[in-house]
Order: sequence, then C-alpha cells, then structure tokens
Amino acid sequence: MEFKVGQDIVYPEYGLGKILEIKHRKVGRRRIKGVVIKFPAMHMKVWVPEDRLRETKVRKPISRYMVKKVYKVLRSRARFRLGTKAKERAQGYKDKILSGDPVELAETVRDLVRLSIKKSLNVREAEIANAALRTLVGEISLATGKDYETVKEEVESILYR
Repeated sequence: MEFKVGQDIVYPEYGLGKILEIKHRKVGRRRIKGVVIKFPAMHMKVWVPEDRLRETKVRKPISRYMVKKVYKVLRSRARFRLGTKAKERAQGYKDKILSGDPVELAETVRDLVRLSIKKSLNVREAEIANAALRTLVGEISLATGKDYETVKEEVESILYR
C-alpha cells in the first residue's frame, strides 16, 4: 500500500487515523522513512516507520460495498462461549481486531455487544468492545458520508434489537 498525505487509514491497534505527513528520521546512522498519523479518537499523533505499517496490517477504510457486508455480519447470530474465561475471550477478540480484517472487526463488535446483553463484560472486554465499535462506526461513517452519531445509532439499533 502506498501512503499519501491526507489519506485516511485504519491501524488495527489504534483505529481510524489520517496521514499528516511523510517524514524521514535519523535512527542511529540510518535515515528511515515513516509517516506521521493523527488518531483523533485517541487524541494522539505518532510517527511510524513504513515497514512497521506493513507489518501491522494497516489498511484503507472500508468501501461502500464492504459496508453492506459489515451490516450483514452485525445482523447475524453472535458466536461466543460463556464457558470460556473472560481473559481467553478478550485475547481472542484482540487477535481478531489485530488481523486487520473489517469482517472480523464487525464480528468482534457484534459478539461483545450481544455478550454484554447477557452478562456484564470485564474491563478488558469492555475496552475492546468500545474501541472496536468506535473504529467500525468511524469507517462506516467515512464510507457512506453519514454523520458519526447517525451511523452509531444505526449500528446500535441493529445490535440491540
């Protein structure tokens, strides 16, 4: 993936961001090319080497076509095992998010929200659910051109039906 200034990206670990600049930094004796990314939801800016971006599966936000697939996933039946330990469930969801796959992100949101209806989530699961929901809603909002709050209401109406 070629990175450009002003481009919106999804960094699986941090969510939706925007590339502010492409910048070289001196690290030891080498000059490394990287990008400065602003993550509005986390109120932070970071410089990330380009090779690190490829390793972490940074991707473009979803398209309008993909929004339909995401909504289909959100409407489908949740899959979670109440018998497993919360720590194991949380790690599984974190791994799905870090995969960078938008469908797995939607599955994580769906499963954790539906699980929260049955029982209260532990702190880690709640953090993962909130971050995943924020990223997913932001991507859908970007793809459809709709307001963030409008999309959030749509998504929550599907999940809490």
